[in-house]
Amino acid sequence: MVYSFAWVGLAIAQIPGGHAFKLQSPVHLSGVVTDSDGRALADVWIQHASLKYPSGKTDAQGRFDFRTQAPAIVFRKDGFTGSYHRVQGDETLAIQLAPAGQFRMCQSSSDCVSLKGWPSRFCFQKVHGVKVTAQGNDIAYGQRWFVIQTPAGKRGIQHGAGGMWSFGLPFDEDVWSATEYSETDYRDPDGFLIIDARGQNASGEHCRVLGHFGETASYRKVQAQDAGLLDKVLDSACVLSR
Repeated sequence: MVYSFAWVGLAIAQIPGGHAFKLQSPVHLSGVVTDSDGRALADVWIQHASLKYPSGKTDAQGRFDFRTQAPAIVFRKDGFTGSYHRVQGDETLAIQLAPAGQFRMCQSSSDCVSLKGWPSRFCFQKVHGVKVTAQGNDIAYGQRWFVIQTPAGKRGIQHGAGGMWSFGLPFDEDVWSATEYSETDYRDPDGFLIIDARGQNASGEHCRVLGHFGETASYRKVQAQDAGLLDKVLDSACVLSR
């Protein structure tokens, strides 16, 4: 059965309309990023700020200096958990990143649901009340859905992977519109970043993305009671060895 969702395929590009959440005029942000021992961290990405390289990364001394209209940004680096910052105006910031933990490894690929034939690392347990669709493949990616029935219709997790799928990041719109936001980041077995980000907007709608470069498993604009069931799927995730 094919399920139709308004946002199918949007994981490969940022959602248009995010400009509606931007600040009216640019603000100036500067400062330094360090680790938990106070050592400067170079090459920390400053994401969701609409910056271009090299302005979107800290320098060799961990410093950054830029202007942005983004209402919220996240500092991220492989091996560390991200730091979310709600922009208040011109600021000088001292950002500290804590070490990221190791993501859970899969015992066996036969015990969980993954994407076959693509560079996919995530594998999920089947959850009672959640329908798992057949895998679909395009020329550049593979994807499937974990679907639930809600009073508002079908909602679900879209799991996709492929070279042109995504950078494994939350959408700008979801980061910017969140009234509540949290993020826990991990290392995969090769040391690369896995992002587990979740948020809630002013309408009480929830979003969550579990992301790795080239792969995401995510839902958007889901009510709290329905998000709880979908979270059981994402919470069951493990990482397949290469």
